[in-house]
Amino acid sequence: MNAPSRKSVLLWPPSNADLSEIARQLHFYGFEVEMVQDAATFLRILTERPLQAAVYDGAHASLLPTAQKDALRDLSRDIPTICVAAEGDIHARLEAVRMGCQAYLLLPLDIGGLLDSLDRLTLPRQIDSGRVTIVDDSPATAALYAAHLQQAGYRATLLADPLELLDSLQESPAELILMDMYMPGASGEELARVIRQQDALLSIPIVFLSAESDPSRQREAMALGGDEFLQKPIRPEHLVSAVASRIARHRALRGVMTRDSLTGLLNHTHFKERLRVEIARSQRTGRPATLALLDIDHFKTVNDSWGHLTGDRVIKNLARLLRQRLRGTDVVGRYGGEEFAVALPDTPLAEAGRVIEELRASFAQLSHGLGEQDWRCTLSAGLARCPPHSDADGLIQAADEALYTAKRAGRNQVAVAEAAVE
Repeated sequence: MNAPSRKSVLLWPPSNADLSEIARQLHFYGFEVEMVQDAATFLRILTERPLQAAVYDGAHASLLPTAQKDALRDLSRDIPTICVAAEGDIHARLEAVRMGCQAYLLLPLDIGGLLDSLDRLTLPRQIDSGRVTIVDDSPATAALYAAHLQQAGYRATLLADPLELLDSLQESPAELILMDMYMPGASGEELARVIRQQDALLSIPIVFLSAESDPSRQREAMALGGDEFLQKPIRPEHLVSAVASRIARHRALRGVMTRDSLTGLLNHTHFKERLRVEIARSQRTGRPATLALLDIDHFKTVNDSWGHLTGDRVIKNLARLLRQRLRGTDVVGRYGGEEFAVALPDTPLAEAGRVIEELRASFAQLSHGLGEQDWRCTLSAGLARCPPHSDADGLIQAADEALYTAKRAGRNQVAVAEAAVE
């Protein structure tokens, strides 16, 4: 199992107590942090090393000579810089902007705000324009459409046989279906009706592409489940524009439907949907998959002692830790309240156990307080594997029983389902 690569962040100066604590906290979120004593070393390292971001104290930076301020501004074009300062007036902010800073945070520093800024400035841009399945009985026509879309950054799956569509969507989910109206074996209208009968496929846009010029026939096709009708011949730029707008809307709606509003993780329903996909993949490939259920210990006490807004911050901190420390292929969801679920594909139980144990240890060291407040939470976790469990409900029940075993044993630990012991 390949761990996510750690991001390198440079901090100056270590004499700032807030920055020293932030450096310790960032480590738990998967960042490699280096602190330097003086401005000259800070600027030199910025020119020599591949860094994801730099954080500096605004009060110290304001005392730099003009040449060093100019150097910091020039370096900020290539490396995101974040200024932290005690003052938030317009003059201090303007000075920081003139030195090239892209984010300005006030002291005492909130780790959540800093992490939000680091995510915004360092996460790679989305380069995947979308996944399109093209259904056309003419291979030459389908290949032409695919070439136009691929040139615009889309990934295209070509199907000459319309009867293969459902199997294809199961193996390679699409964000849009581009489909001819008239094909042997099944018409586009018939296929649209089949697709719309399945809840999992309801939101996928269907765009008909046909030489059909009769407006009544076009309206009929749309009424049966199509989202747009494009008449052949069509210019490449028109095709790409239509596909782009439909996929953008699909992603926005899908995000609302599938994501938890507080954490941005998959919600309960759609996590279970993805879990079923991973179980099916495990059964096809013969490779193991592991499920972990995590629960924040004594969370009611957190809400009672510190308030629900602070409780929300704790939940968001754990969600961020999971995103930072797990692979892109891992499936992460907010299962309910303070409970989270993680599906780790192609991961034996022992390896998954090491990953979740590291997460547990890191979460226990995170500070959730602000300013003078400094307090921590712990979590408990239960693991189960596929095989032997071959369905989502059975796997979840086994992991849930292991989670309660961890709770009964004193919390702040990871337990494994009895049937999963290797």
